[in-house]
This record gives sequence, C-alpha cells and structure tokens, in this order.
Amino acid sequence: MLNTWLERGLQLDMKTTIVATGITQQANNFDCGVHVLYIITKMIEAEKNGKLLEYLEKGGLPVEWGTAEIVANYRQEVRDLFISLVESDT
Repeated sequence: MLNTWLERGLQLDMKTTIVATGITQQANNFDCGVHVLYIITKMIEAEKNGKLLEYLEKGGLPVEWGTAEIVANYRQEVRDLFISLVESDT
C-alpha cells in the first residue's frame, strides 16, 4: 500500500528502493509495528511539508527519525492514546 501511495502521490517509479539508512531496527520482538507506524507517520508529515521527495532524491530518510529513544517514546504515546480512547468509550 505504501508503494501504491508513493507511486500515485509522488509519481515515483517503485523500481527505486527507499533506503532508511541509519534508522535503528528494534532490539526486541514487539517494536517492529511501532517502528513502521512511526516511519510512515514521519513520511506523511514530510510529504505534507513538501520534503519527502527531497529526502528520497538524496537517497534516504533522516537518521534522526529512527533512534531507539524516539521510537520508545512514540510507543508510549501510542499506548497512552489507545488507553485514553478505551477509557473514553467506557
């Protein structure tokens, strides 16, 4: 789905690889989804600001997008959001 969005929205040829050089891989068995969600969120924000194509043309996404500390904080934000949504429904 991400490839389709990029192809249609940015008119990119998806034979090109998107490189996330330097972005930390999760060090546990449960943060993969959080990493993906965070990076996609950052890509959407960059697109809204007109920066995504610039990043991709330079060959990669900013390293600071994927530090372990940032992703851990994002995991906590997502957790807090889910809890607040559940509590507001009860």
